[in-house]
Amino acid sequence: MKDDMARVWLEECPLNNDLIYLNSGTLGPPLKSVSHTVDFLRNEWIREGPGSAAGAKGADSYFEMMKWTDRARQKVAQWMKTSAASVAITGNATDGINLALTSISWKAGDHIVTTDEEHPALLYPLRRLEDRYGVIVDVIPFPQSDPDQDFFDALTDVLKPSTRMVAVSSVSHRSGVTLDLEEMITRLGSYEGWVLVDGSHAAGTQPILVVPGVDFYVFPCHKWLFGPIGTGILWVSEKALAETDGLLSGAPMMRENGERYSDRQGAWRYEFGTRDWALAAGIVAAINFRQQWTETEIAHYYLELRTAYLRGYQQSGCSATVRGSGPILQIVVPESSNISRALWETYQIIVKPDIGSIRVSLPPWLTPTIAEDIGFIMGKEIALWSC
Repeated sequence: MKDDMARVWLEECPLNNDLIYLNSGTLGPPLKSVSHTVDFLRNEWIREGPGSAAGAKGADSYFEMMKWTDRARQKVAQWMKTSAASVAITGNATDGINLALTSISWKAGDHIVTTDEEHPALLYPLRRLEDRYGVIVDVIPFPQSDPDQDFFDALTDVLKPSTRMVAVSSVSHRSGVTLDLEEMITRLGSYEGWVLVDGSHAAGTQPILVVPGVDFYVFPCHKWLFGPIGTGILWVSEKALAETDGLLSGAPMMRENGERYSDRQGAWRYEFGTRDWALAAGIVAAINFRQQWTETEIAHYYLELRTAYLRGYQQSGCSATVRGSGPILQIVVPESSNISRALWETYQIIVKPDIGSIRVSLPPWLTPTIAEDIGFIMGKEIALWSC
């Protein structure tokens, strides 16, 4: 089954065969079927005259394209095992984070807790709240391993009566370490503020768990879903839908049956205006493709790739520290830029250099055997620079 899964993913991979792409954590290349679906529908829509007068063929095409947002919302909800009324289609995770944050009425002195391994997509909007409203943001260390009880102790220690939000990633974009969301919610106890989760590196690599107590859950479709660039998901709890109101508004989206939604009924309040609706069809195609397997099977396969990669890495004799509990691995090395450049120039391996580390994202079109070979090659190259 291992090689069969890799073969099917490889057939959908659009990359050149002469490179080894280990950076899906930044941008997962859209599957061939995703790009084909998006391009076909967009071209058909344009050819039929988008925005034509009512009753003309183009108008029918226009409204048909709008319905794809609803279809995508229904598909995502089915995939996440949640209600479609809680799902909004956004441009990416950054959009979702900003839409969630601006739906809350902030005041000076409000307290937010986040971590030191958050992506700028979350950290910068929080800093903007500091500048605009006088919100106070406390930063605590992200878990160093999975699990990490020190993190939960630090989190509960920093909570105060003025804490209105806990905003964290479920998987670190730097280290790949996974945060136990269920344990976090349990440890929050009687805390009544908002909880925002950036699931950018969890969605697609592990079964999505909409944990009771989480109010906003965001992720892009262009990373581990290998969906179209320019798409993302914002999931909103019933509590958040009832007690918050989006900052932006406009003509709401179209239902599958051709009627318009009320702009306040559900998470579609975050969707408005003319969009490239063909992208929504690409989300449907991406989820349809991966539903050849269960999410548990995909997650287990990623763990097999991780185990194989680490086996090869350890056989290389390299002693540089490796972190990460899934397909995202962080190798702690001082010469990250030079090593990354050498890996590309010598082996056509693409990784992401960071300050003091290299991030490796293991894609599902690798077999465990190939992952082990890559781990050995990278370990040998890293040892040349770090030992």
